[in-house]
Amino acid sequence: MNMGVRTYGSASLAGSLFLAAMTAGSAGGRSQPAPEEAAGKILARECYSCHNQVKREGALSLHTYRTLMKGGNNGPALVPGNSDESRMIQMVEGLLEPIMPEDGFLADQDIEALRAWVDAGAPPWEGDLGRMRLERLPDIRPAATVRPEVASLAFHPEGTMVAAGSYQEIRLLRPGEGVDARLTGLAETVRSVAFSPDGSRLASGAGMPSRFGEIKIWDPVTRELVRGWEGHTDCIYSVAFSPDGSVLATASYDRLVKLWEVETGREIRTISGHVDAVYSLAFNASGDRLASASADRTVKVWDVASGRQLGTPLSGATAELFAMAFYPGGRRIAAAGMDKMIRIWDLGEEGGVLAGSVFSHDGPVVDLSLTPDGNTLISAGADGRVKFWDAGSLEERKALQAQPDTVLALAVSPSGETLAVGRYDGMVVFEPIP
Repeated sequence: MNMGVRTYGSASLAGSLFLAAMTAGSAGGRSQPAPEEAAGKILARECYSCHNQVKREGALSLHTYRTLMKGGNNGPALVPGNSDESRMIQMVEGLLEPIMPEDGFLADQDIEALRAWVDAGAPPWEGDLGRMRLERLPDIRPAATVRPEVASLAFHPEGTMVAAGSYQEIRLLRPGEGVDARLTGLAETVRSVAFSPDGSRLASGAGMPSRFGEIKIWDPVTRELVRGWEGHTDCIYSVAFSPDGSVLATASYDRLVKLWEVETGREIRTISGHVDAVYSLAFNASGDRLASASADRTVKVWDVASGRQLGTPLSGATAELFAMAFYPGGRRIAAAGMDKMIRIWDLGEEGGVLAGSVFSHDGPVVDLSLTPDGNTLISAGADGRVKFWDAGSLEERKALQAQPDTVLALAVSPSGETLAVGRYDGMVVFEPIP
């Protein structure tokens, strides 16, 4: 929206004022950031959310200095040494439409800093804006104790431990006993956790929005970090071990699926094909197929060895899919999401056919889980309800009383007798499975 035009003095005057301020600060013993550091922080704070590696409005990405200098649909964004002729400066000053940033003008001092940087030749900042450290926010603590939400859950294969992914930590719980340990040092919310089939490793998926995905592999016995690395260009929403434990699959808001070698962290391949965020992953029992559910309203099945999509997407959903589960036999998939429906598809050699559907909740379905025998399908809805279904007919068997807060995650014990329920209020409760 055009909010008017600002006028400023000459570029040399703005640059002189900025340099004078820097000189005065130095004389007073205060350390001032270099022009490129100041400019990088402004761009990271005000511009990066719309011009990053995934979202490139106007085909302009600020992910790295190189991509900035490449420009966008209208050519170069900057003319180093000449801020008056630089398109970016003209847009933030309101001299050229569309005015940037979209939600209003930059502060005068920010524009002066950007001008001074460009007039200094626009030297590159160190690193990329996706990882640039922003100014620290005020440390405002709540007066009451607050538990961060439980965003993900996984049972250990022996059933003796539950991993609960939360904000910047994973809680290791002993059913009936409480918190046994905490794994910390994670980026933002841990949206997915998974134990390896032999229980010797715990994988976590997290990350910073529009910046990077974070994968970490832990030893659940010693509580030590085995290895960690960054992958994807946005938050990771799902991690899954292959049945033999050698491969880790990850899915991200960046629309990609990646396969990693667990022992080294080496990327095996990137699988692309979804046109929106990928929220859920699952291997079949033999490990030769991988299924992914996406906000593009489809489930896609991939050949693990080649990364090739098998057949046409499993379709029918009218909105985003958030959760998906492979049946134990590997010949059926269930998925659900925003449209409140659970759908099941029977798979063939190439693709699959819709085998059934049911209206399941009064709100979006946020998670699905199957018992190990494949007989019971369990769903959690944003309506606070947890329901148990016949996995073949989709007939409702039982519904738990409405939870006191939104349910975000489910996990079934290896015995198939106990369900772990993770809630937005930070609680994990255990329920018997009928």
